[in-house]
Parts: sequence; C-alpha cells; structure tokens
Amino acid sequence: MDKQDNCITQATAVDTVAGTDRRSFLKATMAVTGGAMLGAPYIGRAADARTIHVASMFDVTGGLSIYGEPEMNVSRMTIDHINKSGGVLGRQLKLHEYDTQSKIELYSRYAQEIGANDDIAIVVGCITGASREAARPILSRNNKLLFFPSVDEGGECDKFTFMQGSDCLQMESPLVTWAVKNAGKTFYVVAADYIYGHVATAWTKSLVQQAGGSVVGTEFIPLDVSDFGATIRKIQTAKPAVIMSNLVGGNHMAFYRQFAAAGLNRSIRIVSPSFGLGNEQQVLSTEETKGIVVAYSYFESLDNAENKAFVAAYRKAYPKAGPLMDLPAQVWNGWHQWKAAVEKAGSTQIDKVVAAMESGIPFQGPSGRIVMDGPSHRNIQDINLATVNDKREFQILETYRQVAPSRQVVGAESCDLTGKDKNSHRMIMPKI
Repeated sequence: MDKQDNCITQATAVDTVAGTDRRSFLKATMAVTGGAMLGAPYIGRAADARTIHVASMFDVTGGLSIYGEPEMNVSRMTIDHINKSGGVLGRQLKLHEYDTQSKIELYSRYAQEIGANDDIAIVVGCITGASREAARPILSRNNKLLFFPSVDEGGECDKFTFMQGSDCLQMESPLVTWAVKNAGKTFYVVAADYIYGHVATAWTKSLVQQAGGSVVGTEFIPLDVSDFGATIRKIQTAKPAVIMSNLVGGNHMAFYRQFAAAGLNRSIRIVSPSFGLGNEQQVLSTEETKGIVVAYSYFESLDNAENKAFVAAYRKAYPKAGPLMDLPAQVWNGWHQWKAAVEKAGSTQIDKVVAAMESGIPFQGPSGRIVMDGPSHRNIQDINLATVNDKREFQILETYRQVAPSRQVVGAESCDLTGKDKNSHRMIMPKI
C-alpha cells in the first residue's frame, strides 16, 4: 500500500468509527500514521516548535492534472525559495502535499484531515470551483486559511478564504469588449457543467447584454464529455459571430479539435477565460488553436524582472515542464502574499493574518503588481488579452492595468468582508 492508499484507508476508517469524536480520532491517528500522510513523517510539537506547517491540495494526477501538476511544482518551488530566503518570521516552512487525483471526494476527505491538524496554518490549493466548495466549508469551520490560486467565478464570501486568480468580471469584461469590437455581437456559450461554468455564463450573458449584443445559444457540458458533435451542429444552425468558451479540463480539449474539423474556426471567433490554463495550445495543432483570444493576469512572456527570475527558477527545477500559465504563477503570488501578511501581523494566528490581508497586502510578482482588495478578498491586478499565434504561443494584444475584482454576483447580493459580511463563511450563488 502506498502513501496515497494509506491516506484513503485512514480517512475511510474515520468515517466508520462509531461513538468517537471525529476530530479527536483524527488527531490521535495522525500522530501514529504520519500527519499529512503524503508528506514527510509527522514531527512532534516539542521538536518542531520552529517549523510552520502548511499544505497544498492539487490534482497532480487524473483528468485535471494538466492544471494540478504545475501548481504543485510551483508550490514546492515557492516553499523552497521562502525557506532559503530566511523563512517566515525566521521559521522554516514544512509543506504537506495532497494529491486529490481529480476526485472531489478527496478534497473533502483531505480537508477533514487538515482541519484536524492544529499545526497546519494555511492551505494554498484547489483548482475548480467545485473542488474549492468541497474543501472550503470544512477548512473554514476548522479555522484554516484557504488561498485559492485559480480563476474565480466570484461568489465566495468567506472570511477565511482569499482568491489570487482573476474573477469572471476581470476576465470576461475585456473579452466581451474585444469580441464585440472585432468579431460581432452574437455569442454562443459553451461551458463546463459545474459551478464555475454556470457562474461564468451568467457573467457572459450580463456583459454581452450591456455591450449591446445577444446570446443565441448556451450549453453546459459535463467534465467527462469529449464528443461535441451535437454541440457543433447547434452552433452551425445558430451561426454566432463569437463562441465564449467556459470549458475546462482535458476532455474538453476535444471541442476545439472538432470545431476546427467542421471548418467553423474560419468564420467564428473563440474567446475564453479558461483556454490555455492547462497549456491546451501546446497539445492541439496550430490550425485548431490559432486566433483563440484569452484573458489572464499572467503569461510567461511578460517582460519584467520578477517574471524573468520566476521563469528561470522554474526551468531550473523542472526543465521538462511545459510553458507557465496563470495558475502556477498565482500559486507563487498566494504564498508570498500570505508570507507578507504573517510578517505584518507578527503571527500565524488566523484572525491577525486575515486583518493584515484585508489591509491591502501588495506584492510585486511575475504578473506585475497585485494588491489585495479587502472587502472582496480578491486581488486588484493587471489583465492581459492574448491570442494564440502560428507558433502556438500566446501573443499579448492589450493590457488592462490594475483591474478591480467584483464585489457583486450577477443577479445576487454583494459581498463586503470588511463590513456587513465580516463574519461570513458562505457562497453566494447567482440567479441563472
């Protein structure tokens, strides 16, 4: 039995113990079986007083590994960098790694284990909105910080959760503006059938309407679907000027291949806030990807000193890895913002760190300057529009400087975590 299997067996055992307090049982068994299970053996508190324990949960294997593997790589690299630079408050960091294997149930299971481990101060992790919502409520109930380094639909309103990735408004607003100006006003939306896809589509409809356009069709596609024949036929009938693709994951790459095979890429433009996050442009052909327009805070080609150092360090550590995209860069940003907040607070105590983050922690990272917006727990950051060129690389078209995140969810209430929602630990859902 490997460590991963041991972790699953251990969590299953907790679920079946009758008449035993779950938290107490987990604490006792982790002391015996190895703390974070997937990391190094657990070190007793007396011998470990100068170590700060932290964790990452990413899909290193399974269908979402195109995102999770580079994110875990950068998590390791960042912790190593911070430790070699003196640590946090003069203390070294110990990273506990959890491979969630692209399985939502493992996010819940590992969140329970982390919640029961009083030593772990923060989790930088989760990829999809569904995985975040499997882990976030559990971590929050157990007074654990979660930094979510992925693109963000915008409905989180949790005092203990901070988002590093761009939200839907930050990405889709420039995409819709560009598309209406350069392609046309009729949109067809294809989206992943989970929380991110639904919320992103609500933003698409709202922004297209504001821009004087119309959405002529909408489809939600399960993550395990790779046959888009019926969708292609509906698009051929609807004849939109623009496809807004809110698709995610390895299976959904098939859409771009089938779209090009039908010849639709010659007359319909694709814009997307999710394409390329897993280096899809490197897997698909030039014909299948050329001209797709995306919007992210980070691209590997950004010309600044921080990014050059970041890319050089990553290439040295992982010479065979593909191009760096937004998600791993946001992992780097998240760890450093947490470090800055802890050092401003002078403590890893959660309320003090939250207050420091909400004060507007700035960081000059690979994507440029980012500043935490306290009420929304999201970053103010640059947003770059880019298109895939003949070399299957992203060529930046335009940069929007210091774009503010949304504090409002489409068709729903706003969130103010420094005001009316200062004690909130919930998710706000839009009216779709």
